[in-house]
Amino acid sequence: MEDMHTTPAPATDTVASTGTNSRRSFLGYAGLFGAGLALVSCAPSMGMSSGMSNSMGAGAAQDLEILNYALTLEFLEAEFYAAFSSGPLAAKLSNARTKEYAKELASHEQAHVEALAATIRKLGGTPVSKPTFDFSPLIGDGSGQNDMTFLQLAATIEPVGVRAYLGQVARLSNPDLIAAAAAIHAVEANHVSGVQELRVSLGYHKNPTRQTSIAPQTDANPTSTNVADFNADYSPTPTAFWTPLTMAQVLAIVGPVIK
Repeated sequence: MEDMHTTPAPATDTVASTGTNSRRSFLGYAGLFGAGLALVSCAPSMGMSSGMSNSMGAGAAQDLEILNYALTLEFLEAEFYAAFSSGPLAAKLSNARTKEYAKELASHEQAHVEALAATIRKLGGTPVSKPTFDFSPLIGDGSGQNDMTFLQLAATIEPVGVRAYLGQVARLSNPDLIAAAAAIHAVEANHVSGVQELRVSLGYHKNPTRQTSIAPQTDANPTSTNVADFNADYSPTPTAFWTPLTMAQVLAIVGPVIK
C-alpha cells in the first residue's frame, strides 16, 4: 500500500465537479453507516464496481468507503482555505500571521486530498469526484470577511475534522490505513490548537480556558448540528479525549455547503 505520509502525484482526475451527484454520494455514506447496511451493496455509487467490492471483501470495501468519505471532507477544507489563501477571499486577510496560517492550512488539506486519492487508487478503488461547495451559509457573499471571521470559521471547521476522523478510524480494517488516518487526525488536532493560539494572541478569543470534548458544539446544545448553535471559543488544548462524530452527524453539519 502506498504510504499516505508521502506526497503522491496530484489527484487531477478527482477535481471535476459533479454537483448534485456528489451531495447524493455523501448522503449515501451517512445513510449507509447510520442504517448499518452492508457497504458492498452500495458499491457502484461509491467509487467501485460491485464485482470489485465482492472480490476484495467487505473489510477492504469498507475501508474504501471510509477513505472516500474522508476525501470528501478534505476537499471541503482544502477549498475553504484556498479561498482565503490564494482565491477570491485572500484580500480579506490583512494580518501577516493569519495569511500564513491560511496558506499552511490550505497546503496541508490539499496534501491530505492528494494522499487519500492516491491511496484509494492503490487499493483498487476510484476516488470520489470533488463536489461543488457553496460556503455562503457560512460567509454570506464574502464581503464581511476579515482576519477575525476567518479564524473563527477555522476554529469551527477544524474540530469537526478531528472528530470525524476519530469516528471512523476504528472502522478501518487495514492497520496501515489506521496509522495513516491517525496521522491525519493528529494534524487536524494541531490545526485546532494553532488556530486557537493565534486567536488568543490577536485578542479574538473570548474564553481561552474553556474545556470541551465536543467543539464546536456546546454544553447547552451538545447534539446540535446547526452552525448557529456552535461556539468557536474554547481552549487551544481543549480536552484530554475528543468525542467522535458519526458520519450522519458530520453530514448534518457540512451538508448545507455541499451542492
